[in-house]
Amino acid sequence: MRWTPSPSAPITHLPAAPRAPSLRIFAGKPHALAFLADGSLVVGGSHGITLHDPAAPSPPRARVEVVGVWWMVAHPDGESVLAWAHGSSGRVVVRVWPATGRVVEVLASDRFGESFRGALSPDGARLVWRREGTPVALCSVDAMTGAPLGEVALPPELADARCLAVRPDGMIYLRDDAVAAIHPDGRIEALDDSPFVAGFQPFFADARGLIGEGGERAAFVDGAIERLENLPERASGGTIAYDRSRLTLFAELGAVQVWDVAEQRVVFTAELESATGRMPGWAGQAAAASSTHVAAIDHATAAVLIWRIDQPEQPMTALTDYSLGAQRLVVRDDALTMQSCQPANSLPAVMTIELGSGAMKLLDLGTIHDIAATADGQRLLVFHAPYPMRPLKVTQFDGAGQPGESLEVQQGAGQLALAPDGRTWGVTSHNYPASRATEPTVHAQWRALGATKWAKNLKLKGRWSRIALCDTAAVVTVGKQLVVVGLAKNKTLLTLELPTLAVSVAISRDGARVGVIGVDRPRIVEVATGTLVELAPDLHGEPDLHRGICFDDEGRWLFIGHPAGPIVQHRVSDGATLATLRFHTDAVRALTWAGGALWSSSEDGTIVRWGELG
Repeated sequence: MRWTPSPSAPITHLPAAPRAPSLRIFAGKPHALAFLADGSLVVGGSHGITLHDPAAPSPPRARVEVVGVWWMVAHPDGESVLAWAHGSSGRVVVRVWPATGRVVEVLASDRFGESFRGALSPDGARLVWRREGTPVALCSVDAMTGAPLGEVALPPELADARCLAVRPDGMIYLRDDAVAAIHPDGRIEALDDSPFVAGFQPFFADARGLIGEGGERAAFVDGAIERLENLPERASGGTIAYDRSRLTLFAELGAVQVWDVAEQRVVFTAELESATGRMPGWAGQAAAASSTHVAAIDHATAAVLIWRIDQPEQPMTALTDYSLGAQRLVVRDDALTMQSCQPANSLPAVMTIELGSGAMKLLDLGTIHDIAATADGQRLLVFHAPYPMRPLKVTQFDGAGQPGESLEVQQGAGQLALAPDGRTWGVTSHNYPASRATEPTVHAQWRALGATKWAKNLKLKGRWSRIALCDTAAVVTVGKQLVVVGLAKNKTLLTLELPTLAVSVAISRDGARVGVIGVDRPRIVEVATGTLVELAPDLHGEPDLHRGICFDDEGRWLFIGHPAGPIVQHRVSDGATLATLRFHTDAVRALTWAGGALWSSSEDGTIVRWGELG
């Protein structure tokens, strides 16, 4: 096992300001790509829309402060894009001219749902989108002003349609449980679904026929629809060139292929790095093509790869300032170690970054569930699956990446923890009973670093387990159960049933309080008395599946990371909300207190050190 050098991480020091980031690592996370008529590449990401010369993409030619982009399409004018992004009061659809920085809000709604489902008419005059609510409706608005142009209530069998394909004559095709065409006058025509394979989602329509985002093809023949041969490679999404001359289809951790609409053939195919295990589940339009170049997001690294369209063998260049974000952070004076938000699959997910230079290296190990590291950087613990359907292992690595002791645990992953003083580590895992009717048993185990046996093996019935350590105690949650155990004598200090399942847990440095995030709200638990202090459940208008949680070293504050990006600072003594820290544009996945400062990372790809919080 060894560390492999990787492109350096960009580190930006920011002006000092109260309750604001003082340092930022990575430019964010890309979600959507498009090319303009002049061949420029547009990248829509978590922290802005940028314009690039594909032959020399760094630095960007222009940047527009439209953040939180999860959906973006090229407008037929060849100069602008439409993007679904964060607005001042929620999600909005904006039209952006990247070269000039002009931004026009087209649509604001609280009924978008979890993702935007829309398409432009081929002439660019209309934006067609699916509105959540009762009833679910297919709406049409002016693509410049957002003025309503009409809506059609969708029947239940079309209510969850994921993709829309708009034909030049105004006909709209969509599919859910049924396949239908919506005529320009609003009439819904049910179509014979026999030519369509299961899951066929049309995203492009012209006079010839339909193409689905999975690479399926169908032709219009004498008023009927006939199946054609699929594109050669599997796909999970696609983009339409501004002039509709090319379609670029992509698969997450798979192939990129470009379809020439006039010639009716694939003119470009490139294979991206693949993986076994869980897929990332990345929103957006991950590839696009011009007449000369192809660009695609590499879901293994978050880099944007760029090829010449006539040279698919090797990317000519790449934008590497992006990241998947971190789900675990360990920070020391001169470097940090992170586990990226890559899910547990065969791709590497552990890396270190030198805070002075940005130099980065990857640990050559995949299928990682969790990590922990000592403050001196000399011991790294990795919770991983060396083989499918076998017990998981916790392996210790030295500073050079060489493996040492490796211990087997159960087959189902829980969490890894290390005490702040680096002396004790623990892990939770569960078995898989032969009968599904039998509840699994969680093993919560801890031992001193270098010890030859477990100091404690706490067994609890359940599946969803979490563990946190301070220097003197361990807290374990399994479902609704919460147990605190003193490390000195392994004596139980508190046993408590929580109101709801525990999603995340933390313990203050002195062991006096536990912070726990339930599925309904966060809480603070007084270990001595078992008293619960309930915290504000959510932020208005934002989802409530929180994950990130940590105390500061002095036990004054508890920080809760929210799924839309904010971090709420609570006073521990009474649970009062002191501040809401805003920078991230996606779910906060990691929070840690190190060197007298709060550090955070998010699925928006950035890692942030916060300034003064008092």
